[in-house]
Amino acid sequence: MKALLFSLILLGALIPPVSNAGDSQFDGRWQLVPERSSALDGWTNMHLTFEVKGDQVDITHDMRWRSTRVVATNSVNTEKTVKVPNFFRVEQRHMAVYPNKDSVSPVSAEWLDKDRTLKVIAMVPVEVSQGESTIRIDCEYRLGAGDDTLTVIELHSTRNNPLVYRFKKLPDGDSSRP
Repeated sequence: MKALLFSLILLGALIPPVSNAGDSQFDGRWQLVPERSSALDGWTNMHLTFEVKGDQVDITHDMRWRSTRVVATNSVNTEKTVKVPNFFRVEQRHMAVYPNKDSVSPVSAEWLDKDRTLKVIAMVPVEVSQGESTIRIDCEYRLGAGDDTLTVIELHSTRNNPLVYRFKKLPDGDSSRP
């Protein structure tokens, strides 16, 4: 009996605990490192905040240009495609390509690389000078070694080159504004 109990305790020590909501290394506030990132074109600063709640991931963009501040959240789900109203895109202000009024974007998300990369694909209906169109945005959020850096790679169906943004994680409780 003691041998069985010892074996169970030893087995329990070897099995990693199941991750609960709030345990993700993505959770928290991230500050843009401009000198290591693509130009923000039309913005002067950006923060991202991640909140992982089971299959749902809230990605909040906190953007600033002079005295203008925009805070927008894209909520995605890693188990099913969701419809996100007015999907926020970093470049929309600079490009003057806006979501269709009252539009919703089908958005899928999945964890890759043992939950170290979040891949998000959005099909965003937009208004352009020629009428209406759809932009496909493939975005990867990748944790760096040490979990204190984040690289965001965005590839748009309307661009030949990706946008690359690098962030550093802010300490818990740091509510620095862009």
